[in-house]
Amino acid sequence: MKAKLLLLIVILLCSWTNVNIPMTAGDKEKVIQEVKGLISTIYQSCEKADPVKLISTYPNSPDYVSLVGGAYTDYDQTVKIVTGFFQTINYQKISIRSEKYVVLDPTTVLYTSNSRCETKLKNDSTIIMDPLGLQLLLKKIDNQWKVLSWTEAY
Repeated sequence: MKAKLLLLIVILLCSWTNVNIPMTAGDKEKVIQEVKGLISTIYQSCEKADPVKLISTYPNSPDYVSLVGGAYTDYDQTVKIVTGFFQTINYQKISIRSEKYVVLDPTTVLYTSNSRCETKLKNDSTIIMDPLGLQLLLKKIDNQWKVLSWTEAY
């Protein structure tokens, strides 16, 4: 009986010591460096109007959500909208004025940026979104960073 009680105490102590261990600044910086690759892919695919590359940054999941211009969309709707929009443009030029990475835990990051976006349409007209606010909830899923939530404000 004493052995079982001692084993239970050891298990409880071990579980308590692993709960809520704060991340160090170095841990957070490592996560930010991982996420920067995804952010770079997102901006490059938007500038080159590459819907396949951009869509690859989203998880095909019911948990995915997008809120752009006040319209909520799920994964399937977002794929249709991105593909359709990118067919109407030649390119985009995005200038990031400021950005912020908030590491919520080792697998979750909140990314926010303030940018300017100039979109050149195939009909030779131009759309300028200035300012363009972007907020992304990034999640590490199956060891890959993905955009779980995408929000844009103009």
